[in-house]
Amino acid sequence: MKDIIKALSEASKIRISRTGRLAIGLIVLLLLFCSQMAESARLEVSPDTVSLRTNTDLQDDLKIYEDKDSRLTIEDVANPEMDSLFVPYKTSGLGGSIKGSTYWVKLNLYNTSSKARELLLELSKPQLSRVTLYQFDDERQFLRQTRSGRSLPFNERAIDHRNFIFNLSFPAESGQRLYFQIQTDSYLQLPIKLWETRSFLERELHENLLFGIYYGIMFVMAIYNSFLYVSIRDRAYLYYVLFIVSFAVMQAVWDGYAYQYLWPGHPAWELKSNPIFIVLTCLFACLFSQSFLSVPKHSPRMGRILSVFIAGLVLTLPLMTFMTPSACTKLAVYLASASILLCVFTIASLRFRIRSVLFYMLAWMVLLASSLLNIMAAYKLVPLNFLSVYSMRFGSVAETILLSLALADRFSRIRQEKLLEEKQGTLLKNLHDTTKKLTSTYDVDKLLHYTLDCLSKITGCESGFILLRTEEGYGLKASVGAGPGDELRYRELETEPFFQSLLQKKRVAVHEGSSDIPYGVDPGTATCIEIPILYHDRLLGLVVLYSCFPRTFTESERDILCDFAGQVGISIENARLFSEINRMATTDGLTGVYNRTYFLKLANRQLSQSWSMDKPLSLIMVDIDYFKSINDRCGHLAGDKVIQETARRLTELAQPRGIIGRFGGEEFMILLPGIAADRAYRLAEVMRKSISASSVPLEHSDSIRYTISLGVAEASPDTSGITMLIDQADQALYKAKKNGRNCVKEFETTGHFA
Repeated sequence: MKDIIKALSEASKIRISRTGRLAIGLIVLLLLFCSQMAESARLEVSPDTVSLRTNTDLQDDLKIYEDKDSRLTIEDVANPEMDSLFVPYKTSGLGGSIKGSTYWVKLNLYNTSSKARELLLELSKPQLSRVTLYQFDDERQFLRQTRSGRSLPFNERAIDHRNFIFNLSFPAESGQRLYFQIQTDSYLQLPIKLWETRSFLERELHENLLFGIYYGIMFVMAIYNSFLYVSIRDRAYLYYVLFIVSFAVMQAVWDGYAYQYLWPGHPAWELKSNPIFIVLTCLFACLFSQSFLSVPKHSPRMGRILSVFIAGLVLTLPLMTFMTPSACTKLAVYLASASILLCVFTIASLRFRIRSVLFYMLAWMVLLASSLLNIMAAYKLVPLNFLSVYSMRFGSVAETILLSLALADRFSRIRQEKLLEEKQGTLLKNLHDTTKKLTSTYDVDKLLHYTLDCLSKITGCESGFILLRTEEGYGLKASVGAGPGDELRYRELETEPFFQSLLQKKRVAVHEGSSDIPYGVDPGTATCIEIPILYHDRLLGLVVLYSCFPRTFTESERDILCDFAGQVGISIENARLFSEINRMATTDGLTGVYNRTYFLKLANRQLSQSWSMDKPLSLIMVDIDYFKSINDRCGHLAGDKVIQETARRLTELAQPRGIIGRFGGEEFMILLPGIAADRAYRLAEVMRKSISASSVPLEHSDSIRYTISLGVAEASPDTSGITMLIDQADQALYKAKKNGRNCVKEFETTGHFA
């Protein structure tokens, strides 16, 4: 119009005839009328035209029509008669639906600027199977057609981008009618924006940075937990790595990166990748939950339910190859919902019986909350901003970090348990070796010293002592390190608060700090442990160990020490029993000296040593004079008293070398290794005089005096054995009796040892 008016103004400067002026006026009026008609027609055809608002969501301006039979063509849809059938997208109820229909979406745009504009239209829903854009001008004249969608190879897109990007060119003060033909096997969503090229590139730069950070965190977490799995071989870490990978790939499918970079030439796989990775994510999430929370152990019923569901997920994966993409998507959503409910029921069934449940619950709560925020933003129930758009990514990162912290806590506990097992294994091995050595000795004192040394090394306590119960009370039998002080009164333990509790409870007790420790223990003690020595619930003694450094003992270690103390109690009783049996087998029951059998055994050994070492060996035979008359006059009990007193005095006088044994009745034998006959004779005289000079007190009378006769013999090169030596001493004794008793006689030989 401006050009026309300018031309007319130029033409007014030329003289024209009246007829010409009339013709020109008619032409101008006609042009003005046509121009007005064209403008009015343009407005009538496009009452819903939208100005070019860039960087803004255009979903409110979209109109949609559902072609349920998929029979309409673009010619049918572009017919003005179809305009009334299109309804606003926001109120159509088609958003979020998944059907086999074809959707026609209309958008009218108008450039009100006096300059031409080149814009980018972005449809950021990479899961749409087929998207065809038909462009018409204001006069409904067809301009161009652009095909895209994930059912086509990625390289066929007009612009290589994860979303669907279309170039739009608007001349000055012109508009376009856009028709989108959309087919989808997933949920229908139409986030459409117009972009200035510069703004789009700036947005892409920031968005790619955020996505790079997100996928980088997921990758790092996967690698980190992979190393943990390789190091400790715990399946929970393997399932968690697979969960992270499947979840990250699922996100990449949603974001369009998977089709762009992972499988751009495989549209058939792209159509089913989304539901398949949803199922894989659910599968590994359930496997991780089952292993991480030890569900079968803490809740067997829930463990069986979870196992059945996992088996169902495994069977679903191959079945998806025979299903349509839309059916796969629906099934995947149902299974994902069931997985979430199952995880909730798992948490409820465990009821915080293990600490890992708290981390697990927090992680899933964060993910579910972020997912809910994202869904609410998609339906515009909450503002569509940076937080709501990317909440799913933030939630998944937070969930990954929380679960990694939970696994780190699990790793720490496993490591502590492993160290504890190793410590307990070492403890058991040491105690087992100690027990084997304990069972090989029957010397109680040696046994107790060895026990205390071993317990001191095993527990790390440098000081300690053992109190053993006797008829008189508790006595100190072994000590190590500083040992007990003089303040400890061993026979009054029942009145000592420290020992009183131990004697009553009969359990291993550990005290930390310098308070509540027994007298005699270093006041600077940091740890004190008391171990009762039991035998058939009967207290035999106490082991007290203490250290100036802090020591820790778990309940299981205390049980091990208590069991070991029981073995020590058994060893003590065995040693006592063995000692008693050995005493009965080697000594005379009445006098306590060696019996005849064991004495002869020792005598033969001493005779062999005297021969090999060329040392003298003498033997004294002793007989109580007129012993039968003592029995007849005073009774057999008095006779036993005389025999006991004789054995006691002979033992005292024969020390330190003499070996005394009862030969039979009132006769005794005294073996003197390393002593020649002359010294043996003098010793025999001392014995005779000592016996004759003293009396034996009796119960019913004052006392009784008696005498002994002694015969001495020395081994010579001609002595064939101990029997021969005894016979020689017996001959000398017979000679003493024949000579009037109460005397000493020596057996005369042709030669003697030097």
